[in-house]
Amino acid sequence: MSDTNRRDLLGAGATLIAGLTGQSVLGPTTSAAAPQHPAPRGPARPHAGKWQHEYTFGHTELFMEEYHRGTMEILGCQSGELEQIGELTSRAARVIQQGRTVWTSMNSGHMPYYEQQETRRGNPAILKEHERKFERLQKGDMVFTNFCNKDVLAARERGVYVVCVTVNYHDNEFRPRGFTADDGFHSNRDGLMLRDVSNEILHSHVPYTQGLVHAPEIPEFAICPSSGTGSGSIHWMLTAEIANKLSNGQARAVDKSAEYLRILTERMEQVKQHMPQIREVAVAVARRIRAGGRWFSRSIEFEGFESELNVASGVRVVNWSDETHSWKATREKNVMLINAISPAYPDEMKLALEKQVEGALVIGIGPGSLDGVGSVGRLIDVADAGFDNFSPESGGVIRIAGHDKSICPTSGIVGNVIQQMLVAQWADEMVRRGSVPYFLMGNYQNGGVEYNATMRMFFERQGF
Repeated sequence: MSDTNRRDLLGAGATLIAGLTGQSVLGPTTSAAAPQHPAPRGPARPHAGKWQHEYTFGHTELFMEEYHRGTMEILGCQSGELEQIGELTSRAARVIQQGRTVWTSMNSGHMPYYEQQETRRGNPAILKEHERKFERLQKGDMVFTNFCNKDVLAARERGVYVVCVTVNYHDNEFRPRGFTADDGFHSNRDGLMLRDVSNEILHSHVPYTQGLVHAPEIPEFAICPSSGTGSGSIHWMLTAEIANKLSNGQARAVDKSAEYLRILTERMEQVKQHMPQIREVAVAVARRIRAGGRWFSRSIEFEGFESELNVASGVRVVNWSDETHSWKATREKNVMLINAISPAYPDEMKLALEKQVEGALVIGIGPGSLDGVGSVGRLIDVADAGFDNFSPESGGVIRIAGHDKSICPTSGIVGNVIQQMLVAQWADEMVRRGSVPYFLMGNYQNGGVEYNATMRMFFERQGF
């Protein structure tokens, strides 16, 4: 694809299959499979898409569709936790009103670490970070945590109300025995389970596999991580509800958490509109990588996006090696993905234009406007392929009476889902062309460290 016409071709291709927006690109699919278990796959339907002459390996659901379906299942399951979230946030509000602190360390992983930082745009910082130092927690405090060890138990025993939030990175009683690496960290070095150290357990519904896509060609583990969705949404639901109860003494037990989940779910449903273009772009990226190009991702204003790629269950090729040196060798074949929470953040715009001049395919993800104000030269317009994250708020989607600024954003979660869907479909297009890419098995999974070490040589030799 030449530098002069690649955007026109991407747009034209998306138009050709625009009628499929909101539907499976390969036709109707079932929606009953749980994220942890691969759905049954039958023979591919003929003439279902412009690339169906390529290998399908027998699967009838595109990888991006499976990732999106798994995301919707996580959010759907979280609706079943609203009553408990209401009770927990009522307790949390009372703790704060009594002059005590509600702490958080439910940010295990990469994207969750950045998404839940107190300085994150749209975070009112009601939940205080304690940097995993449980000795800071005192009697009368409350904590939401992913951890399960003697330090957590000691905090509970001295009067801290402990809520353990499930996550894929640490062993618990809700996953198969032997799945977690016996390394003393992910396996809980003190031999304790969540029920041993907590007052309550809150389920995030992040699958213990972390990945949402079950690629027949990569049978060792599920690919494309999901903790950014499950952990992030729980954090914002708790934050929204506590903020509302601190502002309004007559607030209902469940109100703003349900509102946040509803808005996030609606926006995630809108992401289906992007599927035709995601597939077009995935094909273009596959051609470039198979031709020897490199793939990098940058998110300058909000580092969380960039952090969520070369990770457990994540694709290995993105952000592999030093950009300064490796980019130059293949720059006319390269791909630059820029994910944003502002329409036209100056440094991100500069990077997009710079890489386009060099001949790279530039993909942009970000909002179309900010607080109702449009921007001239938006990232999603300047990029060769742009995807709206449907999150045009500078703060968030929740309004609290008496507060000027909105809180609890969706931009991080939705933007990450779009990029994971792109990676998933790229992997699909690669294997259809006989080029199975390498992904990273989580170090928390039994055999993960050894698998990644063994595969390193083969990955470097192949280049993707």
